[in-house]
This record gives sequence, structure tokens and C-alpha cells, in this order.
Amino acid sequence: MAEQIFIVENGTLTKFETDDFVEEVYIPDCVKKIGCRSFYESPVGKVVIPDSVTTIESEAFLCCRLTEIEIPDSVTSIGLWAIGYGQDLFHPWFNPIPFRRPVILYGKKGSEAERYAKDNDYCYCEHITEFQEIKIDTENDDVIE
Repeated sequence: MAEQIFIVENGTLTKFETDDFVEEVYIPDCVKKIGCRSFYESPVGKVVIPDSVTTIESEAFLCCRLTEIEIPDSVTSIGLWAIGYGQDLFHPWFNPIPFRRPVILYGKKGSEAERYAKDNDYCYCEHITEFQEIKIDTENDDVIE
């Protein structure tokens, strides 16, 4: 199993490090904000964000291999180019560009996650993100996918 290191300063996740690909990452409950480029080039498949997080800063997951991310209702702000973007290797000083593969955002209807997915859905006429609503089985308190 790959080692995972979370560097958290005053409630802000400033850096995630791992020595190998990680299928799923569960961000610790002590995190309130996911900082700019904290997952830069991280080899992760899915990220699950706890209810303690309120902000995902710009470029938080830039150049990350991310394919899925669960975003709770507690997140009220997602910054520019936070999810689903990479850098142009020939022009790194330009704005980030959308990945050519989808990133699935899981969240609730009317949430910041849904707004971000809709705002970033069709860049350069290429589908880069998809939104799927999280449904809760209230009887068992389980997530239904």
C-alpha cells in the first residue's frame, strides 16, 4: 500500500504526497481548506472530501490524475481551475487547459460541486467533467451510487 502524507497548516491542506498511485484518498477531518496546488501532479484516482472542508482553492488538483471526487455540501467555494485541468507543457505560463478525459464530481443538487461541474462542462468543445448526484439512504445513512 502506498504511503500517504498530508501536510496541514492551520486547517489548510497545503500538500499531499505519496510514493505510488493511490486508488482512493480520504482527506482527514482536520482539514478545512484544500490549498492551491496541494494535489499538484498527485497520482490519485478518487478523492473523498470530509464535511469539515469549506473551500477548494484554485488549481488544488492541477495536473492530478484524478478521475472522481466526492464534494460535500459544506464546500461553498471552488476556485478557478481547481479540478479537471492540467498545464500546457509547451506554454506553462499560459492558463491551465482542460484534461481530455472526464472527471466525475459527486455532490448534491444545488451544491457548489454541481455549479462547478456545470461551469466547467464543455471547454474547447470537449467534455471534461460530469456531475452525479449523491443520494443518501436515510434508513441506513449510506451513500447510494
